[in-house]
Amino acid sequence: MIKRIGEKEIFKTKFFTIKDVELETSKGRATYQIMEKRDTALIVPINEKNEVFFVKEFFAASDEYNLSLPKGRIDEEYDALETANKELQEEIGFKANKLEKLVIFTMSPGYLTQKTHVFLARELVKSKLQGDELEDLEVVKYPLDRFEELIIERQLKEARSIAALFLARKALSI
Repeated sequence: MIKRIGEKEIFKTKFFTIKDVELETSKGRATYQIMEKRDTALIVPINEKNEVFFVKEFFAASDEYNLSLPKGRIDEEYDALETANKELQEEIGFKANKLEKLVIFTMSPGYLTQKTHVFLARELVKSKLQGDELEDLEVVKYPLDRFEELIIERQLKEARSIAALFLARKALSI
């Protein structure tokens, strides 16, 4: 059985903290680095025509624009559900009267603590909140039953969004 016996903060920014974590195992001690990062909410917004609302946004790490689903960090003053509806209003100008939690994803659990809470949003009504994006986001609607085309065309590359779309399509039996 592996047991965490200590940790030490080695680097911190406003978005994440990197720590050395000391583990005790049956074979001795080991030190791992982990990144602590706040959880996020990711939303699959679907209208009455079964179209998905994507946002086209710039991703600094890959230095390119891509389609993605609305998403955002869950701050201390909000829970995952509140964050999901807030992010919808900030990024696509709608709120959902019906939000269903589909799953919680981990991305790299070997070194990243962040979890992604995935929601299916339906019964959308216009409602706009000011967001914190670097520029105005372009909203793109696309049929849910054809979203794989966006993957093939390399417009949709983010694994969390792709997995969430498959789960949403299954939940809606489309």
